[in-house]
Amino acid sequence: MEAPAAPPAAARVYWTAFIGLLFDYYDLYLFIYLERTLAEAFRLTAARSNALQFAGLAGVGVGALAFGWLADRCGRGRMMLVVFGVYVAGLAGLSGAWDYWSLLGFRLLASLALGAEWGISHTYLAERVDRPTRYRFSALLQFAILGGLLAALARNSLLGAWGWRGLFAASIVPVVALSLVRWRVLASEVESPKSQVTGQKSGPTTLDLGPGTLDARNPGSQALAFAICFALASLTIASGTINVFFAKDLPQSALYTVFFWLNVAPGMLLGAWVVRRHGVGRALAAYALALVALSVWAWASAWPGRALAFALVLPVLNGLPFGLMGAFFNEVFGAHRTMLSGAAYNLGRILAGFSPALITALGLHAGGRYFLFTAALGAGVLVLSAAAARLPRRL
Repeated sequence: MEAPAAPPAAARVYWTAFIGLLFDYYDLYLFIYLERTLAEAFRLTAARSNALQFAGLAGVGVGALAFGWLADRCGRGRMMLVVFGVYVAGLAGLSGAWDYWSLLGFRLLASLALGAEWGISHTYLAERVDRPTRYRFSALLQFAILGGLLAALARNSLLGAWGWRGLFAASIVPVVALSLVRWRVLASEVESPKSQVTGQKSGPTTLDLGPGTLDARNPGSQALAFAICFALASLTIASGTINVFFAKDLPQSALYTVFFWLNVAPGMLLGAWVVRRHGVGRALAAYALALVALSVWAWASAWPGRALAFALVLPVLNGLPFGLMGAFFNEVFGAHRTMLSGAAYNLGRILAGFSPALITALGLHAGGRYFLFTAALGAGVLVLSAAAARLPRRL
């Protein structure tokens, strides 16, 4: 009798998932940092520049739904290979874009792959490790957000010499190289009929309702779970998004840029520790209370350095929800886990992308009232933390 395939090593599982997310965040933030450069290069009106950013957000949402559905039906491993191919095609097109419409089209194509990566990578990881390891690795997986640091350093150091086309074209080389690494890790699993990747469709799993009152087998409960996860993603990502837009206008230096991006790391590790000790609900409640306290202090303080301090401390707090969402979302969804978890996160990311415009529209970008917006985000997460604690777990 043929022996069953051995489960993949945890470290190999982690790195296979990590390499895709790293370029997800790199591309996302590279477009933010190059917004003005692209507007000048293509002589874009404000409306066209906004449409370009919206196309990226829309592609992320569509990619999460479409590729997530395919991953649930055809296996995570196959789609992890496919989305890298789509991403390379998008990057090649962006580096050679000849007018606004080609730039828009290739931006949309690359974003489809970026939207797929988060849900597929986190589900691939969550289904291969135990619960304590899952939350720790989910937090470590979010270190891929340091792709934003790479984007910032690339813009600051290489834009003048390489130009924006060179920055996009240069991304193709490491993506192709990492595609080969991912292919070598996944190829045998994808081709094997005993494959864990091929066989891991989102069928029924062990059900542990715990203290929750919701039945995860009920479609209505799944819809409520999606609404809670979507709201959590929207509010917490909005906090990070507006901090990027807020901080990029502060005095810049290489040391400041590194601190700004690295400060999220201790928050992610702290979040994994709090979840292990006290659960998801308390971790989210701690984040919410700390965010409200930081925002109120920054609003009331007369210290000249309050804006810089706020911008550097907020990533530490944001690390808590960023580090736990991947594992948590996978625990509350059953059928179509990849699609639903990825869609909740990425659709939340789309909604959060409008937060800077909302702050401007409400007149909260001046006079310290910006901090009232982040305090309101914290209050919203505090309400949702109680609901999240009562959601059942499936993995």
